[in-house]
Amino acid sequence: MTVSGNPKPTAPDTIVLVHGFWVTPLSWEKWVERYEDRGYRVLTPTYPGFEGGVEALREDPSPIEELTFPTIIEHIGGIIEELDKPPII
Repeated sequence: MTVSGNPKPTAPDTIVLVHGFWVTPLSWEKWVERYEDRGYRVLTPTYPGFEGGVEALREDPSPIEELTFPTIIEHIGGIIEELDKPPII
């Protein structure tokens, strides 16, 4: 960090927050605000099939039932690989 509280130009400028299995990216809401206030770009990717939110998953839990760990890793890894430089995870 610089004196102004912003990331150094050579340091990672993106933070990727990965939620746990029984929650959604909304669990990071306050942390996103905190890190963005400090100059970081913050990504909170959702798991494949979780895009509809909690209510949709309660109504139809099949995306949870069908999701595998390798699918999650491949999805989030693909997002990270598209970044210009390595993020903080």
